[in-house]
Amino acid sequence: MALYAGGTWYEPAATHYQLAHNFLSDLGATRAFSGRANYASAVPFAIALVSIGAALIAFAWSWREFAFGRGRARVVGAASAWIGTASGAAFGGIALAPIDHALRLHNDLVLAAFGSLLAYVACLTLLMWRNGVGRLAANAAYLALVVGYVGLVVLGPRLGTEHGFVVQVVGQKIIVYGSMGYVIYLTTTTRRALTS
Repeated sequence: MALYAGGTWYEPAATHYQLAHNFLSDLGATRAFSGRANYASAVPFAIALVSIGAALIAFAWSWREFAFGRGRARVVGAASAWIGTASGAAFGGIALAPIDHALRLHNDLVLAAFGSLLAYVACLTLLMWRNGVGRLAANAAYLALVVGYVGLVVLGPRLGTEHGFVVQVVGQKIIVYGSMGYVIYLTTTTRRALTS
């Protein structure tokens, strides 16, 4: 965000990234809304998304092994691995489709990433329940958050008004920061389950 070359959809003259007026995807554009080159921001953005995608794929397959190791919910474990892989690949693909070059593909990948993330978390919830791991309340809360975000993107206010734009931008920030918290929860829960 500190490296972003400036500008928003509604205020191209803005000198820096604005939390309520810039999508995270703006960070990956090769040219910012200000009209200036944005490679200083686009490169770390791409590295981060590809890393997130790869980590999600690796984690998805570790849960499959966990289900097979415990012998419970094997079908769900296999499904979660493939769905998590699809979500991870879509997140990685977002990095390779900057909004200023491939907006439609970028948006399709965002929908695919979060849509498959929803299915993946549903599978994880079943896996954790069947294998007696963690607290289902945290999974249910995160599922509700992802459902809310997917609903916001599909049915929420449109980007054509400034109010709708701000609502969508803030909604994106909530799901991203909520996802970070959920990943921390999953990591610590998984570590405890594997060591017990």
